[in-house]
Amino acid sequence: MIAEFKVKNFFSLRDEQTLSFIPTNDDTSRDIYTEEVADGVSLLKIGCIYGSNASGKTNVLKALDFFSRFMVDDSLNKGNEIGVVPFLLDDVSQKERTQFEMTFYLNREKYKLNLVLDNKVIYEETLQVYSSVQPTLLYKRTYNADKDATDIVFGSKVGLAKKSRNAIDGNTFNKRTVIAAFGKSNVEKSRLNLVYDFFSQKIAPMMHPQSDLTGFTKSRIKSDGDGRLKKFILHFLKASDFNILDLSIHEEELALTPGMELLIKNTSVMPEKAKEEILKKGTLHSDTMYFMHHTSSGDKELVEELESRGTKRYMGLATILYDLLVHGVVLPIDEIETSIHYELLSYFIKVFLVNSKRGGQLIASTHDINLLDEDYIRRDVIWFTDKNDGGETQLVRLSTLGLHKTLSVYNAYRQEKLVNLPFLDSIYMDMDEYYEHEARE
Repeated sequence: MIAEFKVKNFFSLRDEQTLSFIPTNDDTSRDIYTEEVADGVSLLKIGCIYGSNASGKTNVLKALDFFSRFMVDDSLNKGNEIGVVPFLLDDVSQKERTQFEMTFYLNREKYKLNLVLDNKVIYEETLQVYSSVQPTLLYKRTYNADKDATDIVFGSKVGLAKKSRNAIDGNTFNKRTVIAAFGKSNVEKSRLNLVYDFFSQKIAPMMHPQSDLTGFTKSRIKSDGDGRLKKFILHFLKASDFNILDLSIHEEELALTPGMELLIKNTSVMPEKAKEEILKKGTLHSDTMYFMHHTSSGDKELVEELESRGTKRYMGLATILYDLLVHGVVLPIDEIETSIHYELLSYFIKVFLVNSKRGGQLIASTHDINLLDEDYIRRDVIWFTDKNDGGETQLVRLSTLGLHKTLSVYNAYRQEKLVNLPFLDSIYMDMDEYYEHEARE
């Protein structure tokens, strides 16, 4: 589980900002909100980020997603740019380096990983483990500008033979992390396996408001050999008052349209031979999902195109919930409330909190301020983003703002006692100049 994530000079996050899952001394529902990761150490399962449009809340999630994906990315070649975007609204930051730091727990041990880079080079990368109070170095890599190469120093506790260290060293490029190089190397098992698996398997890709959760769910159900995922989804939908009895997936053959042919020709994710076979045949196989509804007139089946966006979104969230509870993933979600009624969102969060026991963490941005009016929400899981006059995002924890426990968070937020809300001008506009322009045309 993640204890802390820090980022500096990434998109609107110019100065170092910290997202923490270390709980405060608040005892409210501590047994539900936290999970023990080491003796005497428990971490929060959830973090909710609020903020106005363009305040930077999505950038916090983007930073976590970029860092997590980049740590195990072995696809970059020497000519590629890394893809990191610094703060661009001043004349200094865009020339400076971006920094990430994550503290996390694996197998009841604390790890700390630091990364310093720009769009061309990784300058520093350090991994430490806390087997005791003091940290132990597992490795440290630095960039040697004179040689235009990477130097790596491995600690004695990394658990790798010299031959294995040399193999990892050989696979570590200026734009590839040591962890990613480890994934490319045929070496013995060590602590690095735990770290690699954490970033490659436990931290899920960021979920966007426009993410195709129907396609995601279909692919997951098709690969679900024992049917447990489908059973879970149907149970969750029924518990959420959806009258869906069953889900089925049928493979259908579609005739290619000129637009589809063009897309297939231009795609880079399909082998050329596969493209030729599809274009020659003139048809494409597609998986279509059908929803079986129980009605007073009997059981009726509807194709996915006829289902509401909210139903399909909530079905996708059920799949996400399965991964959170069963596989213990860490999941960043942008605008979690998209197409979902508030009561369903609240139910989703409660089910996750009560049943999560495998290290799952939900990190969500949202505009739905109804959560701020709930008694069951701890104040140390709520965060706010706000931008100053320089366009810099500040990430602030609700529990640090000194709001008395008897005061309503919802009302304080609406009254701008916590963060600045958008300044809205008069609803009346002088339309004459626009009408005159239209008349002249």
